[in-house]
Amino acid sequence: MNKLFLYGYYGFGNVGDDLLLAAIIRRLRAAVPGASFAVRSLHPVAELQSRDIEFTCQERILLNPNLPKWRRLLDYLLANWRSLAGCRAMVFGGGTLFHARGGALTNLLLIFLAVLQARLRGVRVFVLGAGVAEMPGVAARLLMAAILALSDDFAVRDASSWRHCRQVFGGKHVRRTADLVFSLQLPAVPTTSAGKTIGVTLAASDIGSAIGAYPQFFTALAADLASLRDNGCSIRLLSFQELDDPQAGVSDTQLLQAIGIEGERVELQRVSSDPEALCRQFAELDIVVGMRFHGLVMAALLGLPFVGIGRDSKLSDFCQDAGMPFLSLADVNAGQIAETIVGTAGRMLDSANLASWQALSAENFGPIEEYLK
Repeated sequence: MNKLFLYGYYGFGNVGDDLLLAAIIRRLRAAVPGASFAVRSLHPVAELQSRDIEFTCQERILLNPNLPKWRRLLDYLLANWRSLAGCRAMVFGGGTLFHARGGALTNLLLIFLAVLQARLRGVRVFVLGAGVAEMPGVAARLLMAAILALSDDFAVRDASSWRHCRQVFGGKHVRRTADLVFSLQLPAVPTTSAGKTIGVTLAASDIGSAIGAYPQFFTALAADLASLRDNGCSIRLLSFQELDDPQAGVSDTQLLQAIGIEGERVELQRVSSDPEALCRQFAELDIVVGMRFHGLVMAALLGLPFVGIGRDSKLSDFCQDAGMPFLSLADVNAGQIAETIVGTAGRMLDSANLASWQALSAENFGPIEEYLK
C-alpha cells in the first residue's frame, strides 16, 4: 500500500499552498498507482477532496483556545502518530515551511517532532521544493540540522533557501530544484485580455490586513494604480488568501480594499485554487504585480511579464532569475510602481528560463518516486 502523509500549510485558504498540494498529488498519483494521501491541514481543500485523500484537520488542535498548551501539543502529536500509521513516506511539499520567525522555535520544534515520529514509525522522509528561512540563533540551527539529518532527501526551491541550509551543519547534501507548481501540466489557454489589464496581489499573511506598517508604500500604490486606471488600464485586485477563522483569520481582500482605489475599471477577484480555472483567470491579464509568490509563478507559466514587490528573498530571487523587476516594500516611492509597470508591460519571459524551472521542478520527485517503485 502506497499511503503518503503530506505535510504543509494546506487548508489555510491560501491558493499558493493549495496549488502546491495539487502539484504533489497529481504527480505522485501518476507515478505511483494506487497511492493514497493523508494531508495535514486546517480545513479540507474543497477542490481536491476525493476518496483517496484524507484531510486530517489536525491544525485545529493547536488553535483550540479551550485547551492548555501542553494538552494541545500532546493531542497534536497523537494525531500525527495516527496519520503516519501505514504510511510509506512523509512528504513536506513546498512553501516556506522551515522558519523561526521572530526567534520563535515552535514551528521548527513541531516539524522536528513530526519527523522524529515518522522515523520511529519506520516512515521515510522527503522534502520537496521547500523554502527555508535564515535560522536565527544556535537553537534554531541545531533543530534545522536535526531535521536535515533525519530526512532521506531535502530539496529546496530557490537560491536563498539553499544558502540558508548550507549555513547549517549537514546542509551540504541539500539539492536546489524549483517550485513544485512548475511541475503542473497545465492546458494551453488563449489570452482573453482586452489589453492593458493589470493583476495586483498583496499578502496579508506577510504584512497583516492594515496599511499602517507601510504608509509610504500604500500611498504610492494607491496613487499609481489610480493614475494607470485614469490612463485606460483595467485593475484586477487578486485575493490569494481568505481564511475566516477566529483563531487564525487572514484576508487579502481586506488589504486590497484598504488601497482605496475604485472605479469602472477596477475589480476585486478571489482567485481559484483549481489550476485550470486559475489559468483562465490569469489569461485575462497582461501583467502581474505584487507580493504573492505564486502569482508571479502563474504569470511565468503563462508567459506574462511581472513585477515583484515585497520584502521576501524568494520574490527577489525569482525576479532576478526571470529578468523581471523587483521593488522593495520599504523603498517604493510615488510614481515608481506605475513607471515600472509601464516599462515591463509587453516584456517577454525567456522561454529557456521557464523550461529550466519546469525541469528542476520535476527533479523534486526523482528520489521519492524511485523509493516508491
